[in-house]
Amino acid sequence: MIKPKFNKKEWKKKMTEIKKLTKIVLIVDAIIWFIFGTLLTFLYDMALNPEGWTNPYFPRMFGGVNYLSAIFAILMFRKKEWEEIKFTFAYLVGWCLSTLIIEVAVLATFGSTFGASIIQSGLGTITIEAVLLTLGIVSYIKQRS
Repeated sequence: MIKPKFNKKEWKKKMTEIKKLTKIVLIVDAIIWFIFGTLLTFLYDMALNPEGWTNPYFPRMFGGVNYLSAIFAILMFRKKEWEEIKFTFAYLVGWCLSTLIIEVAVLATFGSTFGASIIQSGLGTITIEAVLLTLGIVSYIKQRS
């Protein structure tokens, strides 16, 4: 039988508590991803499709992933130790980074063909995601130190 390198008492000493900033970031992430999920899943045709795009499935799938991210954030908020949530927290920060890159690329590529309302909502989304990404990175760095 393989013996662990440390006992349970030493493991408890290594566990670090989740800081207040990280909990605030988790709450904000859950709220924002839930709003984005609702807009993309249920209100896409009414609120987000003034250009008349014909593929409604991709935005709805993306909205479902946003709901999943909101659920992850809520579940992580209920945990007590950083070691229990650090990989999922890194997923949320990575998800925010990837969606920010996609939003910027779409706006830069197709922005000249969009109407003013789409450009304005795209810039609003980019701003929100940039703030979430910055908060997530700062929280991750402060949590590790």
